[in-house]
Amino acid sequence: MTQSANLVLHLLTANTTRVVVRDETYPAEWLRENAGRWAGHLMSRHAKGSRIGLISENDEAFVVGYLASLAAGMVAVPMNPLSPEPERARDLASASIAEVLIGPSCAAVEESVRAAGPGVVVTILEGFNAAGQPIDAVTDAVHVEPNDVAVMLFTSGTAGPSKPAMLTHRNLKASLLSVEAAGLDLRSSPQAAVAVVPLYHVFGLNIILNLGLAIGATLVLQTDFVAEKIVQSVADHGVSILAGPPNMWKAISDLDPQQTIPLQQLLIAMSGAAPLDAAVANALRNKHHIDLREGYGLTETAGVLCSGFAEPDVAVGSVGPVMPGVECRLVNADGEDVFIGDVGEVWVKGPMISPGYFDDEAATARSRTPDGWFRTGDLAIVDDNGHLSISGRTKDLVIVSGFNVHPGEVESVLQSHPSVEAAAAVGVPDESTGERVAAFVVLTKGVDSSGIEATLRQFCIEQLARYKVPTQIKVVAALPIGVAGKLRRRDLAS
Repeated sequence: MTQSANLVLHLLTANTTRVVVRDETYPAEWLRENAGRWAGHLMSRHAKGSRIGLISENDEAFVVGYLASLAAGMVAVPMNPLSPEPERARDLASASIAEVLIGPSCAAVEESVRAAGPGVVVTILEGFNAAGQPIDAVTDAVHVEPNDVAVMLFTSGTAGPSKPAMLTHRNLKASLLSVEAAGLDLRSSPQAAVAVVPLYHVFGLNIILNLGLAIGATLVLQTDFVAEKIVQSVADHGVSILAGPPNMWKAISDLDPQQTIPLQQLLIAMSGAAPLDAAVANALRNKHHIDLREGYGLTETAGVLCSGFAEPDVAVGSVGPVMPGVECRLVNADGEDVFIGDVGEVWVKGPMISPGYFDDEAATARSRTPDGWFRTGDLAIVDDNGHLSISGRTKDLVIVSGFNVHPGEVESVLQSHPSVEAAAAVGVPDESTGERVAAFVVLTKGVDSSGIEATLRQFCIEQLARYKVPTQIKVVAALPIGVAGKLRRRDLAS
């Protein structure tokens, strides 16, 4: 028999690993013992390959349930604790969940889960609830092949109902090895990371949790984006790796520079999951002296495809070069490679790319080319250094009288105005032009909103081609942002 490809063997071999939750520390031995206990529980109830739902906050229960699912040779399916019941019912059905493990921090959703998934086994992840014979989560881990599915993660659903993307043991490990091959030595000295990104998101699960476990880091798990708490955790635990979405970094940039001094010593400061406002990046670099870099990836790519965290110099607005092991093309609507400086859709290949969507061959086929390239749906520009800048989504394109308008371009112009804190642009139907551009803005604190729409429209007229200028600009209190920090455009378009 060939050596097992079980990812848990890559994650639970470092003796230095520690998980810290609310000032309580859980060492590597505790994780291994409890993962083995719950793996035995799952093996006594379900066949290899069964799908196990996980609902918990960023805490020790999530980590144990996740590692147990892997050790048992089953498929971990992390789920959003805040999902409304109809969405939870769809997710339970679409992933064919056999059992849901709920962390004590989310015990209040137990009845909702039972109602959403009649017939699904539901268990609170407390020691006395575990059934079956415990195993050693490493030496007794179930043998799996590299292409066996390890995890299923629901895509964000910003373009429609969420669907579970399958990630194999090979996919997840390849992404981790790619990060380590990018140029920074993460193993010769102790590392520590704060995890504030939800662990049911690929960014939190693979790039923070899995990477931290693999390199034997101290993982400080938190459940909110309170900037002061994050900075305090960095100081208290000697954190060297801090990654999170733009809204986390925006909150940090709003702090007094004296408060953020501990962040100047970070080995890796990375923003991901959504585009980062250039003003925030510049404030962090120039005012707070934090060398923040952007990363780019998707659920279907097991994490990071591009990042400049190991590069000596990356321009603000760029997500840097492609990671080791990733093949990348930028193509036009005809599938032809575009020139440097031109916008094209990002197509990728590599061992970290998902085999597809669970029980949805049609969606899987739509996401692939006949020769195996994964169509990300993201638009980007590459510069002379081979660094990419993400400019939008193909499905977000607004077509005005046959001309393409990239919402990101309109948003960048609006956000460059001192009165605008944040902006979003969408397409709305128009009888004469097919579509027209509408924009939504959040004003900078203290700005008088009277007459601001006309002011901003004139500002756009001076900087954009006429067909790109929003015909309507609406002031809103906040933009609809999902839990991973992504803009929910469909909420605006509707």
